[in-house]
Amino acid sequence: MRDINLKATEYFEAVARLGTVTKAAQELGVSPSAVSQQLTSLESQLGVKLFRREKRRLILKLDGDRLFQTTTQAFRALRNASSAIGRQRDMRNITIRVSPSFGVRWLGPRIATFAEQNPDWNIRVDATPDYSAFDTEAVDLDLRYGVGNWSGLTVEPVVNDLSLPMCNPDYLAWLQRQSDDPVEQLKHARLIDSVKTL
Repeated sequence: MRDINLKATEYFEAVARLGTVTKAAQELGVSPSAVSQQLTSLESQLGVKLFRREKRRLILKLDGDRLFQTTTQAFRALRNASSAIGRQRDMRNITIRVSPSFGVRWLGPRIATFAEQNPDWNIRVDATPDYSAFDTEAVDLDLRYGVGNWSGLTVEPVVNDLSLPMCNPDYLAWLQRQSDDPVEQLKHARLIDSVKTL
């Protein structure tokens, strides 16, 4: 069997739902004879009569009812898909690249609140330690740790991070005995552990 004619199916669905060729033609914006031709074509293709005439209405036969149930579901699915595509098109899209640790500790809690308050935004988070190549990658925003002197980019600080070296008092006393400037000595010391809170 050939694929079913979608136009004929659309006309059939309108007639089955509205009960008359005239009402279906009005809804579809075509002539009643155009609707009748499509119904005849569909019945011929399927090899069955889909309606029986009763007074001034068309009543679905068993095969017609089965086809009507299926076409109703199919057209509903098409309308839903079309609406979803339209909503997706209307959404504002943004891709944010962020280092994994900063994403978990700082961005994660904030992005959930932002998404609740801005349901028309479609937010994609790319958690990676790599910096963005804005000229070749589809990244709108890159949240990075640094002083912010990246040429060619607009940079806005989001967190004022205070870094403090900490050490055992005995180690500090040892550093002071080694040099008059223990901070300078710390620049060359081996980092054992780092704990950040954002």
